[in-house]
Amino acid sequence: MSDNSDYQNDENFQNQWFKHDLTPPPGKKVISPVQQNIENIKKYAYDAFDKLDTNGNGFIERDELLAAFEDPAVPMKDKSYIMFLLNNQKEIADAAVEGSGAQEDGISRVDLEMYFRLVLSRLGY
Repeated sequence: MSDNSDYQNDENFQNQWFKHDLTPPPGKKVISPVQQNIENIKKYAYDAFDKLDTNGNGFIERDELLAAFEDPAVPMKDKSYIMFLLNNQKEIADAAVEGSGAQEDGISRVDLEMYFRLVLSRLGY
């Protein structure tokens, strides 16, 4: 893998993936900007899940993340999200206890859902 230490230390790069428009879609209930941003982040994360889970086993493993990060066709916004997952993989994976079938180095959809719930609860939502 190429040297990604510049990316790891660049807060602007690491935060690009979760910068979203906070204008609610027509007909949607107005929620707090924080909750709305978290919902947008969750949608982005779930949409990206299938693209990142290239072996289709239901988990995003480190090698899948690294391969996507090194792919020149992957947009920088996506690479920012991938770096977030790489930097927070253990915390995200530890957010849910999935039993003996869970991948030790992988992130599941349940892990993501529980992680976002944890974040919202820490923020008082």
